Amino acid sequence: MSHETPARVRWITGVVLLTGLLAAAHASDGTCTLDALTTPDLVIEDAKPVRFEKDITRKAMAHTAADPAAFRIKVRRAGAGASSFNNEPRYELAAYEISRLLFPADEQVVPAIALRSAPLAQFRLIDPAAVEAWRGTAATFYMVQCWLDGAKPHPLKIDAARFAADSAYARTISRLNVVTYLIEHKDSNRGNVMLTGEGAAVRAWAIDNGVAFDSEESDVGIFWKDLHVDAVDRALADRLRTLTLDELRARLAVIVQYELVGDTWEPRPPGVNIDPHRGVRRRGRQLQLGLTGMEIGAVERRRVKLVRRIEQGALRLLPDAS
Repeated sequence: MSHETPARVRWITGVVLLTGLLAAAHASDGTCTLDALTTPDLVIEDAKPVRFEKDITRKAMAHTAADPAAFRIKVRRAGAGASSFNNEPRYELAAYEISRLLFPADEQVVPAIALRSAPLAQFRLIDPAAVEAWRGTAATFYMVQCWLDGAKPHPLKIDAARFAADSAYARTISRLNVVTYLIEHKDSNRGNVMLTGEGAAVRAWAIDNGVAFDSEESDVGIFWKDLHVDAVDRALADRLRTLTLDELRARLAVIVQYELVGDTWEPRPPGVNIDPHRGVRRRGRQLQLGLTGMEIGAVERRRVKLVRRIEQGALRLLPDAS
């Protein structure tokens, strides 16, 4: 009896192809980076729903056209207007940018993430439920984020005994909690905060940050919105002191910008903020996503509160790593 090779979706530079599994198989030996996620020739293969058939999120393999070494990613379709509750690309991007403002590249607490566009008809081969970003454009948006292999959900509490005895855990979970506090994380769904690694290599990650900032609250709780740790490392304390409102505005007001070309929103360098009062700003074929002036101001106020707590001793410094 003969068996047909299952088809897989292969998307590259705005073109979707169907190829055989064997013809396009790649070992999972590549490294997921922001540069890889934003490259124009990203190839997405084997996109499958994470939980159920109509799930908004898919797990996939990806690689660049120039490098066949593959890596796992999360693919999540955006809704109409690139904005909806619990599916807010600008909040996901802003959370990542805040992590980047605070920590070195190899010490992030939000996995690398990017917003991409594709012709709707072609992206529906990856996700049939994808929709037009705006009616009449025939274009859609979707997010890609590095997948955390071997990650385990963190409970909705800080392990006080481990925090006191395990310096690596204390450092990583306090860094994560500072970020979730700054962004006003409002979704305590199990699996939104994950741990990877063991011992000195343990890392805490915020992987789903769409319900944050000025969003409505989730119906499953808002644990990570508040600050639960009582200490942070010296490097983070110093960075919180030096971070300025101007830096926040420069990185968060216009995080990404696009121009509609045919049936794809093509990325462009961020320009002058079209409307500081709106987070999604469209003017003809031009589009910007970022935080509003009010949302940036809220981040700054929370930063100031953290610095005040450090200065007053209410937020102590963790012992320096030996």
